[in-house]
Amino acid sequence: MNFRDSEALKAVLEADGHTLVDNESEADLVLLNTCSVRDCAEAKAIGKARRLLQNKRTNLRYRLGIIGCMAARRGQQLTKLLPQLDWVLPPTSLNDIPHIIQETLRTNTPKVITNFQSYNFACYEQPLPFTPVRWIPIQQGCSMGCSYCIVPHTRGHQQNRPFDSILREIQTAADQGTREIILLGQIVNAYRDNGKTFVDLLHAIQAIDGIERIRFISPHPTFFTDQLIQCFKTLPKCCPSVHLPIQSASNRILQHMHRGYTQETLTALIQALRTIQPQLSLSTDLIVGYPGETDADFEQTVQFFKKIQFDMAYIFKYSPRPNTPAAELVAVHGIPKDVQEKRNQVLLDCLSQSSLRYNQQFVHTYQSVLVEGHAPKGAHKLFGRTIVNKKVIFDGDPSLIGSFQSVWIERATTSVLEGCIKPV
Repeated sequence: MNFRDSEALKAVLEADGHTLVDNESEADLVLLNTCSVRDCAEAKAIGKARRLLQNKRTNLRYRLGIIGCMAARRGQQLTKLLPQLDWVLPPTSLNDIPHIIQETLRTNTPKVITNFQSYNFACYEQPLPFTPVRWIPIQQGCSMGCSYCIVPHTRGHQQNRPFDSILREIQTAADQGTREIILLGQIVNAYRDNGKTFVDLLHAIQAIDGIERIRFISPHPTFFTDQLIQCFKTLPKCCPSVHLPIQSASNRILQHMHRGYTQETLTALIQALRTIQPQLSLSTDLIVGYPGETDADFEQTVQFFKKIQFDMAYIFKYSPRPNTPAAELVAVHGIPKDVQEKRNQVLLDCLSQSSLRYNQQFVHTYQSVLVEGHAPKGAHKLFGRTIVNKKVIFDGDPSLIGSFQSVWIERATTSVLEGCIKPV
């Protein structure tokens, strides 16, 4: 979500006459878009801000602002910690930032906004450069109240983007040549707008010419209705890859987390998805070392992971976030860091085995790959993704970016497939 917010901010600033520079050392105005999900993310942002503020010693025009989730959570605290800041602005301020900047430059008065505003989703309709894949925000905030989560404190309660605004952005992207869209939301499948549901949205996108693939993140297991499950059968553009954040497989821990489901309901949901779509790729999020997590609780998660065979997972050591119910448990029920580390490694080892096993099935097969861009390493290397969201690296000409290519898969690792383009 922060990546897409940064894209929107860039667009609204350029529309207001600002020019993006390639090197931050050349900038007179810098905005740090921040995350608060983990404490280490905040620490890195504050360290970065401290270093950047040194530019004010040699550049009298230099301005620095902190925006995003950390700005929403810490507000005035940041101005005490970093007195030279010019702006502290929550994620709800995206549309207003050009006006706020002009006001500060005119009055030389810093601006700090600490109250949540209603989201104005218009910033997401600003023109963007062509990309083969477009991230489409459909909601902001979350009202689920999970005990460990900071999102309601940084982005507010769930607010849904107007249905027609979403379709306009997707149609514009399709007209530019975008072939895949990824719907974004904290609880994306809980989307509602004037009687329209998330399933209605998927059906509407299915009808847009030019869009070939639809994905979405992050859904909540509770909102996976039978109608949504059927979409993986009835909507050809709905990719057979699901990111299903489960966090834990211990019913006791899930109850403490206020997740609203059990291991048994998760099993039934995954069985239903795999019955409808046998080639389904399934990824997840997991938290290890949640306060009070016993060895038995953790072992339930390990065994569930092995049973389900997730082919990708984001595994996090629990990080207490201020003003969340779980943080209050740490003093008495906190898990030692060495135990967290050990549990984290156990799950990483499980993931390495399951992801490699899953990826190896594609070796010596042709896969349809949407070419997204240049690979990070290799002068002539491109990368793209398969329909089940597996990254593929191969040699190719940059003119292929934005097209679908049939790639012969030669090798598989835990994280990528490697191959080449050759005649079928």
